[in-house]
Amino acid sequence: MLKHFLGRLFGSKKTSRPRSASDRIRVVVELASFDKGGLEKVVLDQALSFNSAQFEVVIVTPGALGHLAARAREANLRVEQLPQKRTNAAYRELLRNIHPDVSISHFSDLGYPLFAELGIPNVTFIHNVYAFMPNNVRATFKHNDRFVTRYISVSNKASIFAEKNLGVSADKVITIPNGLIIAEHERRLLEPPKLTRAELGIRDTDYVFLNPASYNLHKGHYLMANALMRILKERDDIKILCIGNTIYPPHVAELTDYIVRNGLKDHMLMPGYYPAVQDPMRLADACLLPSFIEGWSIAMNEAMFYAKPMILTDIGGAAEVIENNDIGILLSTEYPDFRELNSKYLDELAYSPRSYRLEEPLAEAMKQFADHREKWFQAGQLGRRKLLDRYDFTNTVRQYEEQLLEVVSSADKTRG
Repeated sequence: MLKHFLGRLFGSKKTSRPRSASDRIRVVVELASFDKGGLEKVVLDQALSFNSAQFEVVIVTPGALGHLAARAREANLRVEQLPQKRTNAAYRELLRNIHPDVSISHFSDLGYPLFAELGIPNVTFIHNVYAFMPNNVRATFKHNDRFVTRYISVSNKASIFAEKNLGVSADKVITIPNGLIIAEHERRLLEPPKLTRAELGIRDTDYVFLNPASYNLHKGHYLMANALMRILKERDDIKILCIGNTIYPPHVAELTDYIVRNGLKDHMLMPGYYPAVQDPMRLADACLLPSFIEGWSIAMNEAMFYAKPMILTDIGGAAEVIENNDIGILLSTEYPDFRELNSKYLDELAYSPRSYRLEEPLAEAMKQFADHREKWFQAGQLGRRKLLDRYDFTNTVRQYEEQLLEVVSSADKTRG
């Protein structure tokens, strides 16, 4: 049986092909679906940013295709949707036809056994602190470690959590922070504003915190509401604007009812999803992301680009960008140690109102921003400079390319 398994894992049915130094690296990118989600947008941005003279990318999914898949095809990227029947057989045939040099997986493991069978090295992205995974999914992650050649993790905390809790081999993990496509947002700044404070019932004198996150209550919506209740006992010039798409409507309905019952309707605004992030960013004074869980927040990068000072909890990459409270205020997490966080406790924190240890520190931080506007305005300018210096997506992708080239080179040497 062992001989049979090793034969499947390292045997003769490989897709390797004779390749000269001038040949492009063929990359298969797998994700669960390719429509409108944030992860899908990251995949598209990566694929479009790879050096096309050096890399040839094919995006594969067993799930739905939609808006982002259409954009990829318009940019002449090859996108393949696997059939619902005989999926593995179709995937195997596709891989044999493509002869990929390396595969990339984004929170999707359908192809893992096939990559091993066909001798295709696999690079898997760790996009978050995966505390929301139930125990059975964690076990699957650990089981799949044998199929992964290298992990690229978006933050040190995401790496540490995966190594401690998901059975990931630490020597396989490389941490590369997420970047922002600077040119895209520079183009957006040229567009005239389509959203004003007046439309949202916000006064010019109000201090506005933007929470640019989906209405996924892991982002700390009840915590924000409770902090705002404390503030309203003293003043009424601080508002929170929550811009996001709904993840689970019953949870959002309960949150909305809580906001109304506690007199926050005019101060914690939830107008829904707004696709042009530059407009709410421009009308806000600061960014507020007191999340219970993050990997490396793209919204954090966007806030830095738009020169907004930030209040963040110490999760994901927050401590890597806010240094000695230079561009914002870094708060501790609601729980003692992120490495001990699990899905049950995370849901208890997020999905129903409760008393939070961070309510008072968060309220005090928000009042500091509103009381010292010029100081934090200057901090936002520093944040923009830091973003441009450190987190340009072009540089991020060059690091991805280096990892892919190294993995392919190692695989070539192993094959002899």
